[in-house]
Amino acid sequence: MALTSPALTLAIEALWANIKPTMDALQKLGFTDFSDEAPGIDIKPGATIKVPISDVSKAGEYDASTNHYRTGGTTDWASMVCKHYLQGYDITGVNIDQGVDAGKMKQKFTKRAGTGVSLAALDAVKTALDGCTLSTGVLIPATGSVTLEGYMGLGSGTDQSKWLNRETSVLAVNGTELASIKAKFAANHIVGTNQELASYLGFRDMVVIPGMTARICIVPAGSMGFLARVPAYLARYVEAGTETDPDTGLSLGIVIADDQDHNRLIANADLWFGCAVRSAAAGATDSAKGIIKVGTDA
Repeated sequence: MALTSPALTLAIEALWANIKPTMDALQKLGFTDFSDEAPGIDIKPGATIKVPISDVSKAGEYDASTNHYRTGGTTDWASMVCKHYLQGYDITGVNIDQGVDAGKMKQKFTKRAGTGVSLAALDAVKTALDGCTLSTGVLIPATGSVTLEGYMGLGSGTDQSKWLNRETSVLAVNGTELASIKAKFAANHIVGTNQELASYLGFRDMVVIPGMTARICIVPAGSMGFLARVPAYLARYVEAGTETDPDTGLSLGIVIADDQDHNRLIANADLWFGCAVRSAAAGATDSAKGIIKVGTDA
């Protein structure tokens, strides 16, 4: 099925604009497996599914034809739980293809759906990172006591130097820690983008995860993966279609549903999304390599 309403069709580009910043952050953290179909997996709206994802080596295989990294292979890495996210906009009594109403469709639907998908993806990332094992081997003083040298020494201990490549790893930080890092740099008359500051600390990049309980997570290359799919069309819709972002490969199911129980029409953007992590052991030694959730040194 394909979208036919001009307003919906024109709104797609604006929809991706609301989602792209989050997708850019995700692609810094790990491999993505985005597609508009999932052969052999029955994906129904409203349910939760588990999808096996690959080991790190398989996840690192880039598929140029679809512009994403594969996460299909052996199952010795993790099992990913994908949840169904649906963001709607009531268009009852709205002529979505004429005059000012077409503008409403482009602005309100795309912003609501795009922001909703972005927040859902970030929430999944936050939950996954907060669920990693708290490190006892990589510690940092409390926010008010940490120095710039303390940040620069993250992950450079004897045990971590045996396996952790800081230059290819990304720092995932919460908002409070980002402010602290920038303040320490500013006190030394250094300013820059998040990527520039991360490079100064010895890491590839730095990504902010709003609301994350963990202060800092060191995310080595290949220790995090993301999967997204479009739910199956199981009902009769007024209009339905799948749209794919050419830059990230992310696909969304766009439908106009007739909600007869409440006498309204709903424009929805549907998405299955999940992420999985590989956590380092508490001691952050080479016996169990993965994401290091930095602990606080009492």
